[in-house]
Amino acid sequence: MKKIALSIITIAITLSAIAQQAKVEWVSTTEGSNWVVQKSLKATAAKGQPDVEIETTKSLQTINGFGGCFNELGWASLNQLSAHDRQSIFKELFAPGFGANFTICRMPVGANDFSLKWYSYDETEGDFQMKDFSIANDLQTLVPFIKNAKKYNPALKLWASPWSPPQWLKKNKHYAAAMVPSKAKIKEYADKGFKMEGMDFSNVENGLTAG
Repeated sequence: MKKIALSIITIAITLSAIAQQAKVEWVSTTEGSNWVVQKSLKATAAKGQPDVEIETTKSLQTINGFGGCFNELGWASLNQLSAHDRQSIFKELFAPGFGANFTICRMPVGANDFSLKWYSYDETEGDFQMKDFSIANDLQTLVPFIKNAKKYNPALKLWASPWSPPQWLKKNKHYAAAMVPSKAKIKEYADKGFKMEGMDFSNVENGLTAG
C-alpha cells in the first residue's frame, strides 16, 4: 500500500512539474512575412557535445555588460511614437531588473551608417587647431537619446565608436570608415555628464587613405 501511495505521489509531482514548464514560443520575421508564430516548437534536452558550457560553481571571465547602439535613426524612429510608448520602450531596454536591462551601449563618433546625414565635428577645412569643433549635431539626437536612457539607468556605460574623419582630411573627400577622436571630443561629452568607458578603434584602418 505504501509503495502504491508513493508511486501516486511521484506521478503527481512529475505531472505538476510538466504543467508548470514555461511555454516556449517561436516568432520569426522575414522579408515577406512579419511576426509569424511558428508551430510545434518543443524544448528538448541537448544531445552530444554542447557549443557552450556554463560553469555554475565558480567564476571565470567577467562580462562588463550587454547593450545596443545609440544612433540618429533610432532616435528619429522613437520620436514617431507617443510619449507613453516611447518611455515604455526605454524602460524595457534600460531599467535595471526589467526587460533587456542594457548596461553598456555604443555611441558613434561623427556620421555613421545610421545617421540622418553626413557630418563631422569640424567641417572647416584646415582647422587643425579645432577652433570650430562642435558636437551641435549630436545635441539634437544622440545627447537626448542617451539622457533618456540614463533616466532609467544612471549607471549606463558608454562605448564610443568612431567612423570617419572630416571629408577634408581624406584623399577621396568622402565620409566612410572611422576616425580617431581628439581629447576635445571626449571632453565635450564629459562636460555634458557622459563618461566614456572605452573607445572602439576596430575600423581605423579603413577609408583613411582611400583614393
